[in-house]
Amino acid sequence: MTKLNAYETKTAFAARVGLTKGRISQLVAEGLPVRPDGQIDVAEGLAWIEDNLDPSRRNKGGAFAAPASPARVSTTLAEAKRLHEIVKVQRAKLAFEKEQGQLVETLAATRTVFARARAERDAHMAWVQRTAPLLAAEVGADPRATFAALDRMMREHLEYLADMPLGSFGDGA
Repeated sequence: MTKLNAYETKTAFAARVGLTKGRISQLVAEGLPVRPDGQIDVAEGLAWIEDNLDPSRRNKGGAFAAPASPARVSTTLAEAKRLHEIVKVQRAKLAFEKEQGQLVETLAATRTVFARARAERDAHMAWVQRTAPLLAAEVGADPRATFAALDRMMREHLEYLADMPLGSFGDGA
């Protein structure tokens, strides 16, 4: 995946987050970081907007704070607009992270992992077929019995691996 330009004009950034250029200028006056050439670093801008746009409606985890009173059922138009603005920014941030290759689709990742696991299983089973006759010749054993024992042991080992939860394999680092 190609890495896209991380800087945009105020107009392009405004379009990305679903705001007007005038609103972006207002946010710049309030502290939205802008480069000396007038462009906005997309990642920094999205992070700033997420952290600073309507902070009274957020908690530290980025989710919306619960309403002050459980009896309060309706929201004002201004609150609804602020919430809508926040959602637009969050969607823009996710789209940007996907464009940058920082996010992948779950279905694609699942297919890739499944294909890799199948290829590894097939390689292990092919190893048994190649190795059993060589091992039998080396130790003077019956080739069929050696193959049967190795095949059974490899299948048990593969079943054991298949039963392990994904989290038990570590982070791959």
